[in-house]
Amino acid sequence: MAKAYVVKGDTVMIRRGKERGKRGTVKAVQIEAGTATVEGANVVKRHTKQGTKSSNMGGSSQTGGIIEKESPLPLSVLQYVCEKCKAPSRLRRGRSTDGAVHRICARCGEPARESAKGA
Repeated sequence: MAKAYVVKGDTVMIRRGKERGKRGTVKAVQIEAGTATVEGANVVKRHTKQGTKSSNMGGSSQTGGIIEKESPLPLSVLQYVCEKCKAPSRLRRGRSTDGAVHRICARCGEPARESAKGA
């Protein structure tokens, strides 16, 4: 299991499939599954029945109907879009003077935004 090259909050472009060419923001990354959820991309519809959750405190009902949600995409389909040059590019890893590893745009050399956990 390798590190994901895209992190939550990155802007990515979808490289293949029915959503090819679309850009969106990464909402969540599942490293173990090798997938990521992109805002507004790969939207699927789920038909759910109305149901009740039985609990001791009283039954709360779930609403039924057609629910639209984003389905995860494989990481291999996504390509990082640089915030400075606004073009899809690869990411390189580079060390700064203090020894920390940073993600760097291979096209323009601009450091990419790091995640809260530190990519």
